[in-house]
Amino acid sequence: MSREERRNYERMMRNMERGPTLPPAAKARAERNAARRAARQAPGAPTGTFTRRFAVMAALIALAAGYLAFSMLWPNMPLAAYVGVAAAVVALAIQIGLRVLQRRVAGRS
Repeated sequence: MSREERRNYERMMRNMERGPTLPPAAKARAERNAARRAARQAPGAPTGTFTRRFAVMAALIALAAGYLAFSMLWPNMPLAAYVGVAAAVVALAIQIGLRVLQRRVAGRS
């Protein structure tokens, strides 16, 4: 490769080394989402707190899990109710456990 060809190649590849950048619209959207996330969290509240939003979402997810388990065993009525309640309790316990672990990890940072 001649000196001139090498210079042309380096000039062409100069912009390629920087890597892909976000378009302005995507960058603005990311900033808006970050601002919404910051506004949603209570000021000064650490990550992993038990907010009203968490309680509502956890209850809805546990209710959906319980309903799904109940529906799977529907014809067998007493067993279906027990399994549905157990599935809801387990789903709620898992969510609360994950939130407690998230709080512990945030406390170490």
